[in-house]
Amino acid sequence: MTEELNIRQFFTSFVKFIVRNNKLIYSMIIIGVLSVIIFQKFKTPYYETKAICMSGISEYERVDYEEGWLQRTAIDLINYLEINIENKDYNELAYLLGIDISVAQKIKKIEAEQLFQKDMNEEFFSLNKFEVMLVVFDNNIISEIQEGLLYYFNSNNYVKKYYEEFIESSNKIILDINQEMKLLEKIRIEGSKNRMDFSSSLKVINGQEKSEVSNQIVALSQYREEIRTQKELLKPLSFVQDFAKVNQKEDDILIWSVFGAFLSFLISLFVAFIKEIVNN
Repeated sequence: MTEELNIRQFFTSFVKFIVRNNKLIYSMIIIGVLSVIIFQKFKTPYYETKAICMSGISEYERVDYEEGWLQRTAIDLINYLEINIENKDYNELAYLLGIDISVAQKIKKIEAEQLFQKDMNEEFFSLNKFEVMLVVFDNNIISEIQEGLLYYFNSNNYVKKYYEEFIESSNKIILDINQEMKLLEKIRIEGSKNRMDFSSSLKVINGQEKSEVSNQIVALSQYREEIRTQKELLKPLSFVQDFAKVNQKEDDILIWSVFGAFLSFLISLFVAFIKEIVNN
């Protein structure tokens, strides 16, 4: 009962305090909100857009990443650019993206994160795609930044080394498959039904045993197409969905106005409290 009475007395005293100082409090809130609105209106506008990408780097590296990090290296490479933006090192940023420094200075933020999807058990699993968020002060440079990201990945020495090894390895496998298919075709034409030790094919089909030569040819043909498809699709960086050219600038006036009003209210309470102490 006493505790409830104390809370009621405190609330009553607080309301009376607000009423006594209402002009000061209202004035400071209005000034705070107007200051935020004016600042937001005159600050440089920015535009936010997103793209969906995929990269073959994880395949080049042939590393078994933890679940949730299928695109780890590609994501790290893009997020490294954000360090240059935060440090305002636009010379380095322009060099990495192959763009003019005046364009680099118009980039506010760039960030990548892994994409996930729910399975039938309501558990999340990582996709082989990731999302890139781009924030710029000029919406006319969005396509140029996209081209710059492609240049950045294709010119990176680490990526280039693994990509060249991946292409060389893929070409070697395709060549081995072609040679083996010719040998199997020759055997089929000759009508040979003897089991043979196709030692050269073992490194291609990796222990896959087929009793019939025709089945082995079909299996090798399918495997060859898989290698060719991977070779074409697994680029250092590919855009599944391009950055959209947004025309609506981001507007934070409402959020910052509410924050400004709340902060001004707290400051006004403090000022009013000091004022009453001094007057008393």
